[in-house]
Amino acid sequence: MDRSIGTLRTELRELGLTENTLLWFNSDNGGLPGVTPETVGGLRGFKNSVYEGGLRVPAVIEWPSRIEPRITEHPAGTVDIFPTIADVVGLDKSVMIEPLDGISLTPLFEGEIGPREKPLGFSHRGRAALIDNDWKILTQDVEKGEYEVYNLRDDPKEEKDLSATATEESARLRTALDAFVASVAQSREGKDYPEGHVDPNHPTRRGWHEIEGYKPYFEEWRKVPAYSGWLERNVPE
Repeated sequence: MDRSIGTLRTELRELGLTENTLLWFNSDNGGLPGVTPETVGGLRGFKNSVYEGGLRVPAVIEWPSRIEPRITEHPAGTVDIFPTIADVVGLDKSVMIEPLDGISLTPLFEGEIGPREKPLGFSHRGRAALIDNDWKILTQDVEKGEYEVYNLRDDPKEEKDLSATATEESARLRTALDAFVASVAQSREGKDYPEGHVDPNHPTRRGWHEIEGYKPYFEEWRKVPAYSGWLERNVPE
């Protein structure tokens, strides 16, 4: 990726397109354990968790003709990529399938815009979380109905569960998270589509370990924390 992104940016410069090209880069969810220097900035958890160490990632949006370089703390997620690009290119909102989880970040390009109006939800293998600016609720199992609540402004490392004391916030966040989880289930079943189901002729998902073209690299990937554990358990040397 380092080489490919460098090649892309070099070509944009050579074509004279850098100034008016929006380039958006971010990692996927969370950091990895067992890496030095550590990858989560002191936050709790790592990849494959719904604590902040498993969700927060670096992100850079570059558009020289439109954005003055700065650092923002405005909450944002990958769900915002599509609405933002759609806004930039002028895509009519009538063609977007609801629900639309993200928001357009184009107002943020000009300057800070205050609190986020729409919470950020996450759902992964039976776990779920929802971040509403300073407040966050999460569950390790959506079926059990057990929740943790944190104030990320006061407690970014998620050390003090406030679910039993911040009762009003907990109730509000739980209602919002339950609605988000139900919406994800609807989407997974294809009920958001006009047809009301997922087209069975669409390609099915595949894990990286099932792709023949990747298998020659497995031995090298045994050195990489993201892959080594799975390979040790499932692919004998």
